Amino acid sequence: MSLQRLHRRMAVSMGITALVAFAGGAGFEPVSAILAAVALLLALFWQPDHDLSLKLEQVWLPLAVLLVLRSLWHIFMIGDDVVIPVVDLLLLLLCAEALRSLDAHNDARLYALSFALLLASTAYRPGLLFAVAFVSYVALATVTLMVGHARREAEANGVMNARLGSRFLLAMTGLSVVCLVGSAVVFLTFPRVSQAWVGRGETLTRSIVGFSDQVSLGEHGSRIFPNPQIVLRVEFPDGPPPSPQNLYWRGRSYDRFDGVRWSRSPRLTPSLGLDRWYEGWGPDRLNYRVYAIPLDVKVLFTLHPALTVRATEPRIQPLFDNSGDHIYWGSGSPVYDVVSVTARPDPERLRSARRGYSPARRHYTQLPRLPQRVPDLAQRLTQDLTNNYDRVVEIERFLQTEFDYTLDLPRSAREATLDYFLFDRRAGHCEYFSTAMVVMLRTLGIHAREVNGFRGGVWNNFGEFLAVTQNEAHSWVEVWFPEFGWVPFDPTPASSGSGTLATSWLWPGRLWLEGLQHHWSKWILDYSLQAQSSLLSRAADLFNGDGSSGDATASSRPFRRGLWSLALVSTLLAGFLWANRGGPRYSPETKMYLSLRDDAERAGLSAGRGATPQALVEEFRRRRHPGAGPAGRVVDLYLRARFAGNTLSDGERREMVEALEAARKFLR
Repeated sequence: MSLQRLHRRMAVSMGITALVAFAGGAGFEPVSAILAAVALLLALFWQPDHDLSLKLEQVWLPLAVLLVLRSLWHIFMIGDDVVIPVVDLLLLLLCAEALRSLDAHNDARLYALSFALLLASTAYRPGLLFAVAFVSYVALATVTLMVGHARREAEANGVMNARLGSRFLLAMTGLSVVCLVGSAVVFLTFPRVSQAWVGRGETLTRSIVGFSDQVSLGEHGSRIFPNPQIVLRVEFPDGPPPSPQNLYWRGRSYDRFDGVRWSRSPRLTPSLGLDRWYEGWGPDRLNYRVYAIPLDVKVLFTLHPALTVRATEPRIQPLFDNSGDHIYWGSGSPVYDVVSVTARPDPERLRSARRGYSPARRHYTQLPRLPQRVPDLAQRLTQDLTNNYDRVVEIERFLQTEFDYTLDLPRSAREATLDYFLFDRRAGHCEYFSTAMVVMLRTLGIHAREVNGFRGGVWNNFGEFLAVTQNEAHSWVEVWFPEFGWVPFDPTPASSGSGTLATSWLWPGRLWLEGLQHHWSKWILDYSLQAQSSLLSRAADLFNGDGSSGDATASSRPFRRGLWSLALVSTLLAGFLWANRGGPRYSPETKMYLSLRDDAERAGLSAGRGATPQALVEEFRRRRHPGAGPAGRVVDLYLRARFAGNTLSDGERREMVEALEAARKFLR
């Protein structure tokens, strides 16, 4: 392959990689994406001649004018996002340059257009596809720039059929790796700037199945299908919890039930427990950090009861609402640290909790019109019990043991009612169980409410976090106990949940990809001043032997510093020895030619260090030197072995040695 064609293919490959990078960040309008991909792939294998290239320019120009007018229309008339129209213009220009003839010196334009496309993708929140494309682009760009330089030098010196060896390309690929490592170091250590602004890179809020501002029992005629989309990623600095499947990620609470759906009263009086009540549940605490996707409901998911909730970024501000739910103001992906109580109040103390503050009765004992057999059932189950705790536990046990869990929805709207669930179907999903328990408790005058969120999750060993997906969407119950606050109960029977999904052959690969995506978002997209300070502090602690384990005593710190210093010195010494490992290795023919050139230079016959071998022979002949004949023979054999790819025979090599000795004799 000629040097010109190799360089063009590599420059076009840079454009294709930039196209993939933008697709990983913002996506494309399908028509422009397909047309650009087809044109760039065509440019890999075909370039028009000079005349056809000039004719194609007459097509590109009016199309470019139309796209410019389209961009101006979006800017001044519509006022919407102008990035995609401008990128379409960029793609047209990139394809036009890629489909020029090989004799066109347009490498700088190809570089600039592909880099502009790569840069445009960073205006969004690019994912793993962008990461792969970015690494590929840097590697390609390093090698392409070197090949382009070699092409220009060959053309300037009149070398028409220059070739690049595989060792040269491998060396340039190694240089690209060095560039990537260097850029990573600069990225990690360069001072961060504030991320307080709101830009195009913000992740859009979304709605998810199983969680919203309302909970409805009215769906029917279908089935709840699995959805493995991750909603929360939770890291535990003290190690994974022993039973992650029993963690309840509390989101929203609901006080009003109209017989079909749960909602929140607009003027809800304060109904949250005091911190000292929850601290009295027990001494066990759990520290964790939550990485959540932004939802249209701005809620922070925590394990109840949460004692502290602190955002790691200034873009969001956590706060309580009147019901005690954790919500937030601001924009961006919620990332926050939480400390929760993991213990539960002692049952005996709950049995004796009779007096004290209770939230407004009109909110948490409110009931719609019910068939009489619903309160009768609650009375029959609890008629021999003397305290609210035992009544709550009995209704919870009744629902867990006498009913079945199913993801199949009722067949009709008539069957999608609480009454039909309790006395006819006796099977349903979690929202039926929690609704039945709250309603029966309220008929007994017990303050209770519906709670929605997620239960459990799947531990990701690759990313070391708990992945909570839409499959874990769940509803349960909170009951008010004076001087203890809201205590959770779950009347839903045990079910398979996401177990079948976790054992499928696709799941390990999905866990690996999700682990990569988590680290990409954490260390690249959301890398902030706080994250940088934490990383540098940890690096300093590691260097000084002050790790978080606390086992680094004063006597061991100098030893650790000595190990780090020894490792650093060894690395520098190894790099120095590698860089000075004896210079380049030359073939015997090359060594003989270089010896002839050095002897000629000492004899005053030098044609210049950068001169070609033929120029050296011409210098011999111009001066009518007696060594011109043997010197010409040395150069002829050298060129055959070095550039023509011929392997000299033993006789030819001896002839070259004899010619070199003869030339040296005349030079002396």
